Amino acid sequence: MSSVMITCPKTGRPVSTAIDIEPTVFRKLPRLPARMRCPACGQDHVFMTSSAWLAGEPRLVGVRRSSGSEAA
Repeated sequence: MSSVMITCPKTGRPVSTAIDIEPTVFRKLPRLPARMRCPACGQDHVFMTSSAWLAGEPRLVGVRRSSGSEAA
């Protein structure tokens, strides 16, 4: 299991969403918005699952995950 991470838009720091998930499941997530209370700044943030990454896993910058339901 790995922690889902995002970048806090206020501080620019990487923060955990407090969601732990298997990498194979994470790669299959659809592009959906999610909300969290940020441990870095204390505010609520809405983020897209496509902008998140897994702690300890290599980040593939510029590579989009496809949900299979996006319009061409």
